[in-house]
Amino acid sequence: MEFTPGQNGPLPGPVAHVRVAGPGPVDPCVFVVDDTLRVASSDDVVFYNRPRAVGVRLDGDTLVVDTGAVRPGARVLCAVGTDAPAAVTATVESPSGAVLGEFRIRPEHGETALLCWEFYRHKDVWKMRALGQGYAGGLREMFVAHGVEVDDPAPEPSAVPPPAPATPQTPAAPTAAPASEPLPSFEWLWRVFEDAARSAAGHRSGRDYAQHRLDQELSAAVADPATRTGGAAESARAAAQRRHDDLVAASDARRRDDSTQLTAELRDLDARLPAALASWAAPSWYAARTPSDGIRVGELSSPDGDDLRVPLCLRLPLDRPLWVAGDGEAAHRVVIALALRLLAAHPGARLDIVDPAGALTTLREVAAPVLAGPPVLDAAGVSAKLRGLADGADLEALAAAADPGAAGPAPRVLVLPGVPHGYGGDDFLQLVRLLQLSGPQSMSVVLSGSETADVDDPGYLALYEHSQLLPAEGEGRFTDPWTGGDWTFTSDAFPADAVLLRRVAAALGGT
Repeated sequence: MEFTPGQNGPLPGPVAHVRVAGPGPVDPCVFVVDDTLRVASSDDVVFYNRPRAVGVRLDGDTLVVDTGAVRPGARVLCAVGTDAPAAVTATVESPSGAVLGEFRIRPEHGETALLCWEFYRHKDVWKMRALGQGYAGGLREMFVAHGVEVDDPAPEPSAVPPPAPATPQTPAAPTAAPASEPLPSFEWLWRVFEDAARSAAGHRSGRDYAQHRLDQELSAAVADPATRTGGAAESARAAAQRRHDDLVAASDARRRDDSTQLTAELRDLDARLPAALASWAAPSWYAARTPSDGIRVGELSSPDGDDLRVPLCLRLPLDRPLWVAGDGEAAHRVVIALALRLLAAHPGARLDIVDPAGALTTLREVAAPVLAGPPVLDAAGVSAKLRGLADGADLEALAAAADPGAAGPAPRVLVLPGVPHGYGGDDFLQLVRLLQLSGPQSMSVVLSGSETADVDDPGYLALYEHSQLLPAEGEGRFTDPWTGGDWTFTSDAFPADAVLLRRVAAALGGT
């Protein structure tokens, strides 16, 4: 079958042969990479001057990939270099010569090095995926982009990376876990999102290709006097439309199959995830707290309109405060959800609440067993609380400097709804000071407040600009970091459910 960029499919056997053909000479090569798409050393590269590595080899002009011999946790990227920009065809075959997939790559911006195929493991099954990314700087630029050292300094890769997301910010790309350890739960969800993103990109490419082919065939029919008018013209247009409809239907069917598979996988994962990453209906909320390497902040849906919903998670520890953009009931439900997930992720964590408006009654009730002290419920107590937290962080930093081997402070979660109302200029400076002193390992901060607050205080502005923004209501825009595809983001919010409320309270209390 002919693949489009981003499209994936199963690899039926452990060995695959990749052949690349073009109008001129081609230089095939292979990178054995981790999940950051970088090699561990130069031993992970195969090209004309180094024809063999563990699990991959160059046999004449054929790249041979033996997935059974590839080290655990690795992926295989097959690529090609050309003397001049030119379209190439990369074909995956079985050892017997049966064609498993064909991928035609047409460089659009003068690229002379092209990524063709990726072979990767998904739930103990090897799959292949068409890529298509190019590098105008040729093989040297591609080598540098994948962590290969070259003999002389090379320019930074010129391939344009995917656009940065709007809100929220793209999580850092995951790093591969040691082969002897299970993948962390955050990694699993991130990989599901990657598969969903590439499936959506393949669906868009398939539809675009169908339309492009229809336009070409209709133009050709008009250009040919024999099919320009009359019955022949109608027949030509009808045949072209049928081919277009068949391609679209095939692309839609692949997308539905992918979405069904990914939805089932997410449902299975949800039953095993720690509470901080799981849905509110997951069984982990019935149990005592277990550590997590991330928290769920919302879910993503594709603009294609299918039913697939992918959790969006952030890696812990957080490197910046979370700011919920709003100041009403919807914002408070998002703040409560974030606070509970952070507490669930850090067994032993304690909660500080600064709530001059008294908006978080539910959180105070649920989190009573883990409160670090009485919540601040009036503006008069805000300054003393924040200065006390910052002074405490200062003392902890001095103690850590004097005895680096001593145990660090217990993790804390600080929640501040309704900012900036009830806060003075010094309060924001103390918050900034607290963040600088405590570090992400010991203090996670969740705020809420209107984005349009007319405040020109430098401390407030510094805090707002440094924070990670999440929408309180409606939908935000998110751009995936693999294909640049647009997704719709909806923040996670604590549901109005009395049974769930008691369940979470029991989990936080360790009962």
